[in-house]
Amino acid sequence: YVAMTRAREKLVMTNARQIAKPSLDVPPEAIVGANGAGDAFAAGVLYGMHEGWAIRDSLTLGLCASASALRSISTTSSVGTVAECLALAGQWGWRQPI
Repeated sequence: YVAMTRAREKLVMTNARQIAKPSLDVPPEAIVGANGAGDAFAAGVLYGMHEGWAIRDSLTLGLCASASALRSISTTSSVGTVAECLALAGQWGWRQPI
């Protein structure tokens, strides 16, 4: 698999087919810092893959964990449990696909 992000707009992952997902629509006032957001994304995707989740579900967790990381200036303090990260999608929603 190859994963590519395009700033805040979307994520594309491929293994001969393309899967594109928009990022979470994080409210500007919730963003404190971006430290650790990329690592949180990678950790979420890898966790899902390790657990045997479908790649789209793994990407969802990665995007939610990444958004969760934006809420703090530290690298890990705002990244919660799997359930807490996934709940952010329901709270903030998703950006419109481009």
